Amino acid sequence: MPRLQGGCVRKVTQSIIIAAWIGASGWLGAVTRAEAQVKSTVAAALAADSNPIPGTVTSYSQLLPVDRQEIADEERLTWSLKKFPSQKYMNEIYWQFPSDTPAFFRDSLAQFVSRSYYLTRDNFDGSKSQAWAAGGWLAFRSGLLWDTFGVQAAYYISQPLFAPDDESGTKLLNPQQDPLSMLGQLYGRMQIGDQELRGGMQLLDTPLINPQDNRMVPNTFDGTTVVTLPDKDRNYDYAFGYLWDVKQRDSNDFISMSAALAGSDIADRGATFGMVKYRPFSGFSTVFMDYFILDFVNTGFAQAEYDFQQPKNVPNWIVGANIIEQASIGSDLLTGSFFSTYQASAKVQMTYEGWTLFVAGSSTGDQSKIFSPFGTKPNYTDMQQVSFDNANEKAVGGSVAYDFSYAFSKYGFSGLSVGVWATHGWDAIDPITAVGIPDRDELDLWIQYRPTEGWLKGFRLKTQYSDVWQDDGVRNDQPELRFLIDYTVLFRPPLG
Repeated sequence: MPRLQGGCVRKVTQSIIIAAWIGASGWLGAVTRAEAQVKSTVAAALAADSNPIPGTVTSYSQLLPVDRQEIADEERLTWSLKKFPSQKYMNEIYWQFPSDTPAFFRDSLAQFVSRSYYLTRDNFDGSKSQAWAAGGWLAFRSGLLWDTFGVQAAYYISQPLFAPDDESGTKLLNPQQDPLSMLGQLYGRMQIGDQELRGGMQLLDTPLINPQDNRMVPNTFDGTTVVTLPDKDRNYDYAFGYLWDVKQRDSNDFISMSAALAGSDIADRGATFGMVKYRPFSGFSTVFMDYFILDFVNTGFAQAEYDFQQPKNVPNWIVGANIIEQASIGSDLLTGSFFSTYQASAKVQMTYEGWTLFVAGSSTGDQSKIFSPFGTKPNYTDMQQVSFDNANEKAVGGSVAYDFSYAFSKYGFSGLSVGVWATHGWDAIDPITAVGIPDRDELDLWIQYRPTEGWLKGFRLKTQYSDVWQDDGVRNDQPELRFLIDYTVLFRPPLG
């Protein structure tokens, strides 16, 4: 059942209680104020970043096709212990406080994002989805009290500029084409050594549970978590915890994790999750994750990637493979009967002189599609409209993209990139009847302009066109156009 607008007081009270519990139950670490500020996870909570080239590996994460990376900061693993570095996709404004200002305010960060987004899609069933929205968010991350305790909060807004009542489905607004307006983050945090304990409404950045910030506002989650803080000298990271509720990107309300999974409030169940990233040697990275929702589903994920790290004047290769495994558990409340399925995918990628070439394939088990309501999927064939994850479906695709900054920055093209991505899927079936589903194809085109210097730093303009072809609806194709403009300002302490 919806829980935020009708029970905001309960949510705030719950967050305060959780934060107090965290503060009372842990050890008091010996983290200095400087270390605590540098190691803060503003990257996963405040920053906004994207890169339109699918499959490109960035230092923050080697999980998602990077056209899906809208919030996480690609530079966070390069943070030193002496400063919080300049953020290349934000207009930074440095604030100065008197030296006797409490660290809670002196070391704080605030982010303002204004965003306007238009999306139109002609659906297979003959209907149309269309909306133009404007809004953004304001986020605040405090410094630390006694070098240990802090808070974080974010408020999100999406208002309709053009939203016909009979053309819903864009996820820019709620399903009734009404505004989005909510306190999406409010949590207490306690830093102990190189990890942070959090309690309350928060962002989470993992392969299977993540912000999915490709509309107006992201997914956020209500729970208790423990996460490691970024450290370039450490070859592992982890996150684990328990999540009661999720606020999905097209909703004002928090609902139980099980309700989001099943599409209805069959039972009230939360999700226990854990994730470990391990980098045993330079260029090689692994990720392991699992989440468990009692009586509904258990979902696991594993991935390995190797970056050959060649010099800039020669082609560089990146290879990777991953697998999602999913099975019903307990009372089988998700589908009413037991199922076990998987989706495996692999990629080969080459970058050279601004060009990126990317080839990927995937295969899904025949007992069920993959259920993925908590964020963007990490498989390499996850595209703008479909993930090619129907039961028994196989898919293969490729992409070519070019970053004009490489050779044309002195001509004013810094920050401009373009690309094309196509994938073909076949052999899908209805898992109940075993009847075949028609093959499908998707073509994605995009252009993005996002300068990293000058008076336009912090600005982004991005347009994406996609079409899916499949012979089983009123229409045989489903074209979609997205147009996004946003501007990001970060208020922060000065460098040094």
